[in-house]
Amino acid sequence: MSIVVFHLHNAQPEGQPPEWLPQSHAYSDQEMSQALADCQTLRTDPRNAHVCISSELRDMVGIMGVTAVEDGHTPDGAVYDWSKAGRAGATRRR
Repeated sequence: MSIVVFHLHNAQPEGQPPEWLPQSHAYSDQEMSQALADCQTLRTDPRNAHVCISSELRDMVGIMGVTAVEDGHTPDGAVYDWSKAGRAGATRRR
C-alpha cells in the first residue's frame, strides 16, 4: 500500500445533521489511475467531503529535493543557474 484515498462520509439520511465518518481506500504503487478515478467518483457524491489522496513513493532513493548547490551544481552534477534576479520585473545590478 503506497497510495491511500481519504474522505469523510456522511452516514446520516438527508435532512438530519451530518455525522462525518472517516474512510480510507488503499492502492498499490501501480494503481494510481484507479485511485484518481475513485477520487473523482467520491467527489461526485454529496455525502462525501474532503476527498484527498496521499502517496508514499517506495522507489524513491535518498531524500527529496536538492540539499545543496555548490559551485553552481546540484549534488548530482546538474548545472543550477537560477536566481531571483532573473525573474521578470526584477531590477538588475550593473
